Amino acid sequence: MKTRNHQRGLTLFGFFFIMFLIGFTAFTTFKLFPVYMENFTIRSSLESMEGETGKEYLGAIAVRDAVNRRFGINNVTQVGLEDISITRDGQVYNVDVDYEVRIPFISNISLVVSFTNHAEVSAR
Repeated sequence: MKTRNHQRGLTLFGFFFIMFLIGFTAFTTFKLFPVYMENFTIRSSLESMEGETGKEYLGAIAVRDAVNRRFGINNVTQVGLEDISITRDGQVYNVDVDYEVRIPFISNISLVVSFTNHAEVSAR
């Protein structure tokens, strides 16, 4: 007969607990993944504007229109006009996109994620 010291394995409670942790982690990941992918799109749009060589913008309104056009093409829905701020500093425009996303999680619990993106665009 085997003693308890030689018995190994997982209890039913331990199995359910591990399954709960895996499920909770997967559920949270599925909720947050689209928000982070959209932020990646915003960041890459701003980086592409920043990396354009030879293109200079005539004013802050032209920069804002270019940012809105890129966000529209890339189907960015979380950022509004109030989240974009453009300031001129010498020969560059500083484009800041600061926004916050609330994701309904469970019942009355929400996840809040804040993002800050920055780019420097050439001015004329």
